[in-house]
Amino acid sequence: MRERPRVVRAECALHPSTGKMARIIHDLKAWGEGRYRLYTDLDFWDTRKILKGLAKVRRNFGRTPPGDQFPTQVVVEEASSHLRREIETRLLRAISSPPRHLIVQSIVLSGRFSFEWRKYYPARWSPSRALFFTKRRLPLNQPVISSRYKWVEVSVVGDMIVIEQRQGIAPQDALPVNKRGKPEPWGPSCV
Repeated sequence: MRERPRVVRAECALHPSTGKMARIIHDLKAWGEGRYRLYTDLDFWDTRKILKGLAKVRRNFGRTPPGDQFPTQVVVEEASSHLRREIETRLLRAISSPPRHLIVQSIVLSGRFSFEWRKYYPARWSPSRALFFTKRRLPLNQPVISSRYKWVEVSVVGDMIVIEQRQGIAPQDALPVNKRGKPEPWGPSCV
């Protein structure tokens, strides 16, 4: 049975330009074993892109800290103080948003997901920019939530961004073939 990680400290740093924060929890038990491990509330895919080549990024399926609140763990076997500082700096500057797996899980189970965008995105952003950012980072073309007769609509209602699954032919598929343009291929991103 796996022991519960002992928390050294939890950091929340306000980024000067955005005013938002990413949360980090350090694992003391791993630190005592010579490894550097931390948990963050950033999405797994975002963290992989941010820390490309610096550290191993793994999913957190555990209960301490909960995987829904801290979906990502960062592990480095032997980290110098410079590398630790670089990892923490990059993570603390990132804009956090709801984890993708929670969004997809909610859409599959209930057909809807909504969140207050001002809790995640900078206060200076307009609703249209928050909507644009949310649309670009969601897996809208994945067959689990979007197919020919089932599609996802993202909209802003007050201070909430609402992601709803709709039934029927998607609006872009209702156009004649010659008016649609070139279709975007779907596949895993290998960037």
